[in-house]
Amino acid sequence: MNSKSEANVNSSLIPIYGQVVVGAPGSGKTTFCNGMQQYLRLLGRNVWVINLDPANDFGIENYDAAWNVIEHVIHLRKVMEDLELGPNGGLVYCMEYLNNHAEEWIPNMKEAIFRSVNEEDSNHPYILFDLPGQSEVYTHGTAVSDLLQKLAKQLDLRLCVVQLVDATQCRSPPAFLSSTLLGLATMIRLELPTVSILSKTDLILQNEARDLLFGVDFFLDCRSLELLVDYLEGSGSNTEDDEYRIDIADDPEYQAARRAVKDSHFWQKHRKLYKALAEVVEDYGLLHFAPLDIQNATSVGQVLRAIDQANGFVFIDNTNKEKVESLFNVAVQERENRFESIAEIQERLGRHTENTDGSR
Repeated sequence: MNSKSEANVNSSLIPIYGQVVVGAPGSGKTTFCNGMQQYLRLLGRNVWVINLDPANDFGIENYDAAWNVIEHVIHLRKVMEDLELGPNGGLVYCMEYLNNHAEEWIPNMKEAIFRSVNEEDSNHPYILFDLPGQSEVYTHGTAVSDLLQKLAKQLDLRLCVVQLVDATQCRSPPAFLSSTLLGLATMIRLELPTVSILSKTDLILQNEARDLLFGVDFFLDCRSLELLVDYLEGSGSNTEDDEYRIDIADDPEYQAARRAVKDSHFWQKHRKLYKALAEVVEDYGLLHFAPLDIQNATSVGQVLRAIDQANGFVFIDNTNKEKVESLFNVAVQERENRFESIAEIQERLGRHTENTDGSR
């Protein structure tokens, strides 16, 4: 048996670690895959991206992909044309098709992964799966979860879900509550260890810190979410029309209109609904976020530690052969990193507020 054959045999005996990247459209999945791939390669990991989003025509150009579902299996645009489906219905069809024909294309994908690996590289592949962002593929069926189970079985994968939520949603109570509910539903559907991330935290720093109703830790911990219900009428942020709101705040007609809205039957039912949604998220107690600025190496490193603990890579990390940590120490490390992240963001927000006030 030659060395290449031995490598292929050994490859089949070693589990592959990776991340399943999900999140609503615009949450930064493609940017995350690109940034995480670059960061992991600097650490010496043999990381590749697998695009499983049939609608990702242009995002794939932003990272180094070993395999693209659009090229080898199915393309959303063609499905929409042939079956006369809309984008969401077409995407649901695509994911169901991928799941039903998984045995046909998974061997091809596996071959492409190991073909991409440098023969002289002793590191085993580390995979980032880029998945669609539309909520329908997770809430209207089990195609995605079934597909991930088949992938894990045939490739011997050790996966965790990386769920992205745009940090700018924190400025709008309805949007943030909706995001937390969708995040919880995705966690339950996929049935994998999950690291939930507030992405684009750098965008918060580009606007005033007073845009946030509460401190950063409130949104990261997802506790006492019912406090947001009182701010459903507006975004709660200092938007561009703040001066106009201040001018009309003492207007008797304006105040009477606001009272009429809040006393209406629709508003009471609307408020009751959001309060119930907040209670659902809290009762499960599964959701909390880690902050991420993909342009900040320290922030990426803190998130990566949480991911490595979730998928188990931390216990076989070849870069730390001389440093063997116990399970207890790893768990403590995660909490300490979390406090460091919160403190760093709060400090940066404070500095931004001081600079903004000083420039006025």
